[in-house]
Amino acid sequence: MAYDVFLVTVPEDFDMAKLVARRLRSLKFTVRFNQKQTEDDIFDAKDARDAGKSGNMLVLWSENSVKNDWVRAAAAVGNSRDGMLVHAGIDKTIPYEPYRKIKRFALEGFTSRKMPEGFYKLVEELAERTGRTDLRAWMKLGSKDEEGREAWFEAHPDDPLAIADRQKREKALGIKPEPAKEAAEAASKAATTIRNGNGQQAAKPTTGVSAAVARASANARTAQATVVQPDEDPVYGTWTIAAIGAAITAIFLFSLVVRSQPVERVDARLPAVGNAQPVVAACPAGTVPRDMVEFIEQGPVDIGMGHGPIIDDTTPPEDE
Repeated sequence: MAYDVFLVTVPEDFDMAKLVARRLRSLKFTVRFNQKQTEDDIFDAKDARDAGKSGNMLVLWSENSVKNDWVRAAAAVGNSRDGMLVHAGIDKTIPYEPYRKIKRFALEGFTSRKMPEGFYKLVEELAERTGRTDLRAWMKLGSKDEEGREAWFEAHPDDPLAIADRQKREKALGIKPEPAKEAAEAASKAATTIRNGNGQQAAKPTTGVSAAVARASANARTAQATVVQPDEDPVYGTWTIAAIGAAITAIFLFSLVVRSQPVERVDARLPAVGNAQPVVAACPAGTVPRDMVEFIEQGPVDIGMGHGPIIDDTTPPEDE
């Protein structure tokens, strides 16, 4: 942010500095005043940057500020630019060289109810540097002198005081403020970037991803839709449907035939074969399957599984 005034003071003089800053701001001067400054602060890069963006540097000289290193450094920065420094004294203290013989505006006796002649002259000096006029006349007007204020606004329509009053009235009436000149210029430049000449689109990239996307987008917009017309001869469509139906019927009949074939019994002694299904043979009650009998009687002797003929031990023996 650019400032009209970069205020240089010390924490011991903050009461006076706040009063000066408040009065200047009421006149619509922008003031940079760091109220968090401490006695041990040094003039750092941020201070130098803000000073560089300020049009004027106002140094409040006092018995406290002449001994402060931060004030010395700030004054040296301001003195490096021609016409930047503005000196004011809040007591009788005379600053060190090279500021000893430079004009200082006396602010002794400055209070919230009393403005010394030195403050009026200070305001006139700042006004002249910032292109403003008749601020002394404005400060002489009473708060209830509406007629005098209106006349001053009419005489100085471009002064920040008149602009602020006009914006305040428009806001009360619900009128939205016009965009700032800088914002309007930025919008105009953005529109110029999008449009190239008499409503023509800006030049498109010819290489890279952006170019590929642009070409695809253009092709999508300009490509004509292709409509597939139905076959003029409906006979071909009928024959196609009939062939598909016959194929489905043949597959269905084949599946029925396969399922109706008897399933061969699988010998349990044979090794398992893929996709083989075990078949369970039911025997009449009180009987043993022949395969089981043969297996028990003639089982592999080498592993001790053969047991000879089967003896029916279910019938009680006859008494001898």
